[in-house]
Amino acid sequence: MDLSEKIKEIRKEKHMTREGLYEKLHSVFGEKTIKPNSIWRIESGLTSARPSSLHQICVGLGVSLKDMLQGVASEPKLVEKSIKGRRTDEFVYNDLAKAEILSSPGLPFLAQELTILPNGSTNLEEDPIEVGKFQKLVYCLSGKITCTVGTETHTLNKGDSLSFESNIPHYFKNVSARKSRCIIIQNPKYL
Repeated sequence: MDLSEKIKEIRKEKHMTREGLYEKLHSVFGEKTIKPNSIWRIESGLTSARPSSLHQICVGLGVSLKDMLQGVASEPKLVEKSIKGRRTDEFVYNDLAKAEILSSPGLPFLAQELTILPNGSTNLEEDPIEVGKFQKLVYCLSGKITCTVGTETHTLNKGDSLSFESNIPHYFKNVSARKSRCIIIQNPKYL
């Protein structure tokens, strides 16, 4: 069992909702209380709990840090390596655009390599604002890609980068005669 599962399990054993946990934390820590969406991201395994956040959660759940960590799987490896050709996770937009996932599931961000064939584009997408704010960084590896974010369109050539809040509707299009590739990093991760 990992830490996120353990936190969720203890909270449910105590018949407490995430909102109830937040309210209890707020009564103890006031303005320094971790945000409700942080509790959700920690429980969902989307982000690691910082020591101060873990301390608050332990206080709110009425358990010691030692009890919280008992039976929790050991810390992850110091280095995660993604080897081309062995990547197993991908997202296929259509026949002309697909993204291979580069980052490990336990990381708090998502890294992917997007490949778009000539005249191809991704679907229009936006991350849900009700879950939180998300940032994307796009770095063009080869070819020429346009990034349309809201009403703005920006062209990226090899070596160019662009960042934006991905709660805004956006899509990517290959505007070159050859395959285009870019790296996209999203923080925090949302799939």
